[in-house]
Amino acid sequence: MIMITGGMGFIGLHAARALLDLGEDIIITRYREDRLPSFLVPYLNKRLFIETVDVLQPESLLGAGKKHAVTGLMHLASPRMNVPPAEGTQQTVQSLLHVLECGSRLEVRRVVLASSIAVYAGVEMPLWREEDTLPVQAPYPMTAYKKVTETIGDFYSRQAGLEVVSARFSAFGPLARGLYFLPAQAVHAAVNGLPLSSYLRGGLLPYEEEGMDVAYVTDTAEALARLQTAPSLAHSVYNIGTGQVTTHKQMVEAILRVIPDARLELRSGKGDGPQYPAMDISRIYEELGWQPRYTLDLAIAEYATWLRDGNPF
Repeated sequence: MIMITGGMGFIGLHAARALLDLGEDIIITRYREDRLPSFLVPYLNKRLFIETVDVLQPESLLGAGKKHAVTGLMHLASPRMNVPPAEGTQQTVQSLLHVLECGSRLEVRRVVLASSIAVYAGVEMPLWREEDTLPVQAPYPMTAYKKVTETIGDFYSRQAGLEVVSARFSAFGPLARGLYFLPAQAVHAAVNGLPLSSYLRGGLLPYEEEGMDVAYVTDTAEALARLQTAPSLAHSVYNIGTGQVTTHKQMVEAILRVIPDARLELRSGKGDGPQYPAMDISRIYEELGWQPRYTLDLAIAEYATWLRDGNPF
């Protein structure tokens, strides 16, 4: 039985499906969110169970773990990015320690922690690899919180003998509520027949030649499930991505192949800010044989169909 904290979030719901597909029974915890997509409904109270858990309350987490005899933990719960820095840092550290202590007391096989591509901010390399030295500086909340998560997870693992693995990723696709970056903004705009600018919240149009390594959420979830269930792992940090940068122009062109009348304007060229390279995904491929299944066109088509079927996110 695998317990997913933040299980009703964007990544959590897809990770639940991926784990179910691998034959695992699942507990998804909920606190702020309360939603269950159609693809999980057939499993409810059979192989998938829902528990109301506040990860800031250790007895709540441990109680759910004992109730279901949990054997693995996937920690996806995270603070909102717009809270004051002291509050966000405190929530990050407290929830992480409670998850690690819960895992230790339950003697689970492995704890998988959600990290982020954001930890590479400031790493000036042509390809981002897991062994790259990360700078101390943290220009964004996500960068700070996930560096803290990885550091404490590694320390706890070494001291307590608990296997802890961090997964660095960036994903887009169905169920993402926060329309903060181009893939989600552009697909929603195209499906709803609106200009891209209507989803930018007053921001400037993105540059054509900028972009990042971003995977479709189904692929990301499958990789997380593989990391959770692998018999053994040789490392404690893994990149999950496509292994290549998808530029904004490429993303828009893929959307236009699916929705030809979409109004998706971009600025030409690229800006003066940092340019993001791809993540090296050879480690997870060589160890687990995982690589993304979705092409960009297939991902866009599936995402658009999901939204057209009446799903709000």
